[in-house]
Amino acid sequence: MFFKVDFAKAYDSVRWDYLLDVLEAFGFGQTWCNWIRGTFSSARASVLVNGSPSNEFSFHCGLKQGDPLSPFLFILIMESLHLSFSRAVDEGVFKGVQLNGSLSISHLFYADDAMFIGEWSDANLKGIINILKCFFLASGLKINIHKSQLLGVGIPRNVVTQAAASLGCGVMLNQFRYLGVMVGKCMSRHQAWDDVVLKLRSRLSNWKVKTLSIGGRLTLLKSVLGASPLYNMSIFKVPKGVLKNMETIRSNFFNGFDSLKRKITWAAWDKILASKQNGGLGVSSFHALNRALLLKWVWRFVSQDGSLWFRVIHALYGSAIDSHPVSFSSNWCSIVRELHLLSGKGFDFLSFCKKRIGDGNGTRFWLDKWFGDKPLMEIFPRLFALELDKEILVADKMKATLDLSFRRHVRNGSEHQQLEDLYAHMEVVSLSQSKDRWVCDLSGDGVFQVSVVRNFLDNLFLPSHSEPTRWIKYIPIKINVFAWRARRDYLPTRANLNRRGIILESSMCPLCHSEEEDINHVLFRCDLAKIIFRRICRWWDLDWHDIESFSDWFSWFSLIRLTAKSKSMLEGVFCVAWWSIWGLRNRIIFNETPPRRSVIFDDIVSFSFTWCSSRCNRVFSWDSWLKNPHLISL
Repeated sequence: MFFKVDFAKAYDSVRWDYLLDVLEAFGFGQTWCNWIRGTFSSARASVLVNGSPSNEFSFHCGLKQGDPLSPFLFILIMESLHLSFSRAVDEGVFKGVQLNGSLSISHLFYADDAMFIGEWSDANLKGIINILKCFFLASGLKINIHKSQLLGVGIPRNVVTQAAASLGCGVMLNQFRYLGVMVGKCMSRHQAWDDVVLKLRSRLSNWKVKTLSIGGRLTLLKSVLGASPLYNMSIFKVPKGVLKNMETIRSNFFNGFDSLKRKITWAAWDKILASKQNGGLGVSSFHALNRALLLKWVWRFVSQDGSLWFRVIHALYGSAIDSHPVSFSSNWCSIVRELHLLSGKGFDFLSFCKKRIGDGNGTRFWLDKWFGDKPLMEIFPRLFALELDKEILVADKMKATLDLSFRRHVRNGSEHQQLEDLYAHMEVVSLSQSKDRWVCDLSGDGVFQVSVVRNFLDNLFLPSHSEPTRWIKYIPIKINVFAWRARRDYLPTRANLNRRGIILESSMCPLCHSEEEDINHVLFRCDLAKIIFRRICRWWDLDWHDIESFSDWFSWFSLIRLTAKSKSMLEGVFCVAWWSIWGLRNRIIFNETPPRRSVIFDDIVSFSFTWCSSRCNRVFSWDSWLKNPHLISL
């Protein structure tokens, strides 16, 4: 039996005297309780009548929805119901559902949603109603019986309908398709993922692509929009087709695609998703996010967090996750199946989950992985075969000689050699007063982090470039993205357009008309670029040499002797210069009135000062920037 309870005007019905009694029962101090009482007594409200507020009046019950404190106070009210119902279960007033005889589930609460689960019987239904009536008389929270719903599993439909009619509630149909979804409207998986894709597309369409720079679009993808499907992805494995659609939506948004126009894609999307250390822009893939969120449940099970969820899975499938089935149609079996698939592709997550020994009272000596990368039963199989207590704890094993619990003495040969090796291993082990705990070796602090696992999976599955992405904090994101595209030759130069089969009147550089325009020519070999870079070097008091390409520039730049921050700022100036040269080139091609070339260097100095000074911790003047930028103390 599943009985979903709806409380009528839950927040507005809470009795203040009951809440204060609950606070005192939970041990809150008198001062705190007086503060809470004060927030109640000082509350005033008015009603808008034709747009004009009426006279203010006082409240006499209820919690203010929207107040950040109200959800916490309401949870304490529901905690009192949890304690009352647990006591009723202990006294036999209500019988929950037994899972393999080791765990009983009787109720699940989430905020003001309550679900009661138990054996189907008239006594159970009567017990729920009586408990909730007592709770209403004490707390003021009354059941909205017409909105409450009843579901019977393995019970004839007419019996469920008759019971629901006697209570005056509704009957749930096609509910609880997935274990773990406690309340709310359930839907098919395909419909759920279609809604996720539509939501992502609608959220992106709300932003005017043409009004955002490429830096703004990148920021949105990495922050707000990347988290939009988080809830669904944290529970279910996303199908490949859905992942592809979601990445296509993000790719089109990032590249500024218009559905009415065709545009060339210069950079493959998976190269943009890759981390900056691997030469990408660090957007990260939905595939890695989904798998990292699913692996969080594996970590919670392995680390035995003691929650109700862990106890349910443990009761259903046992303690050894390697033996859990993968063929059943359930969320957990799907997660375990994905765990094995990732292991086959080179990411054995369980190998990074290890026990860190404290007092040794929570770790099995032979079976748990606490010393090295394997359990001791695999390292010393002959000794494990002699062990009488296979489940013996580390603390108990270390109290006496290691062979004390063996069924016979160790013989010469391999058994004796393994015993000597075991003694050598145990010499470096020392127990402490702290408790044993699980650690995840993927992060330095041993704590499982979704972001760390996500980055690990991205690095494993996404393409990697030989050079990491250079990112300068002193200049805007759009300039960094432009510099990244220029270094990777992802810009529509005339040489690149010719390679794509685009017919042009001329492939010569529009700035100097002397050579074919490729990225190295327009940014380095062109006469205008040389003039600009010579002036930058005189401005920064540097020796300039003719440079042919980005690789030449990197070699020259690495020899410059400046502080790390000043050198980073200088690289930002060069990025601004490349961006300005490319912008001038575009205006010459597409504008009817040619721009003035003489002001481009002044624009570089002005833009770089504005951006660098606003992003620097130290304040410096325009005069310092103009005369001695290399001497500015950062």
